Amino acid sequence: MKIINNQVPIITLIVLIVLGSLLSDHFFTFKNASNMIQFSAEIALISIGMAFVIFTGGIDLSVGSTVAFAAVISANMQHLGVGLVLFLIIIIGGLIGFINGLVITKAKVEPFMATLAMMAIVRALTLWYTNGGPILKSIPASFKQLANDFLGIPLPVVYVIVAFILGYIVLNHTPFGRHVLAVGGGEETSRLFGIKVEKVKISVYIISGTLAALAGALITARIGMGEPRSGYGFELMAIAVVIVGGTNLMGGRGTIGGTFIGLMIITVVMNIMSLLDISSFIQPIVRGLIIILAALAISRMGKTKNVPETS
Repeated sequence: MKIINNQVPIITLIVLIVLGSLLSDHFFTFKNASNMIQFSAEIALISIGMAFVIFTGGIDLSVGSTVAFAAVISANMQHLGVGLVLFLIIIIGGLIGFINGLVITKAKVEPFMATLAMMAIVRALTLWYTNGGPILKSIPASFKQLANDFLGIPLPVVYVIVAFILGYIVLNHTPFGRHVLAVGGGEETSRLFGIKVEKVKISVYIISGTLAALAGALITARIGMGEPRSGYGFELMAIAVVIVGGTNLMGGRGTIGGTFIGLMIITVVMNIMSLLDISSFIQPIVRGLIIILAALAISRMGKTKNVPETS
């Protein structure tokens, strides 16, 4: 199994790392590395879920709202204890994903419209639940520890590594992973081979919702409060990560390794702009240009591979 589909993303990452070291003396510092880790941990979890959805040819625009809802719920339910709070968060995220999957597979609503509607519904529920303001309850140290260091290692780094390893194993070494890519390559063909297409599609949205909810809980642990505005733009960031990593937006082709490289590319670009004190209003423009360039590069690579050789 290939770790990435082509070399464009990894070459891009190497160039960006070299560029970052040339533009700022602070790029290769421990403090800067820690900042990048904090920036990328939640996006990493969301991007893995988004990757599985996109592998099937779908899209999930509700992840940002799910992050916010999970963040405020986890902040308001601390009396239950860390274990029960995390269990509740997993149930909430999985339920949101399950509803998305049902609407898409049973009601035959396009993924874009179904998850756009869910994005609006969950965001509204979050604002109603909090009256539009943050939940400032005291967050226990045991919960905050989820986002701290352990034996000198930032725990978010551990979560990201474990999540990507599990994602890679599931995609490349299980029947479910093969079915995910098969469904993205062609639903009718998949049905002919006995794959339960609807079950696969519902499952990837459950994965996406669950990981988004866990990202929300991680944000609460990191900032020490439930912020209803959490997750704004996270869906676009996750989509950018997956596309930049070489995944075909139409489904059927992509890798978890490529998604990891895409995460690193977006993180390094955002970090370089922050080090150079580039306006936060300009940064989304740069992110959008990166998506366009990545899509063009991937498209050209695909066309090149499909051109028959002539004698």
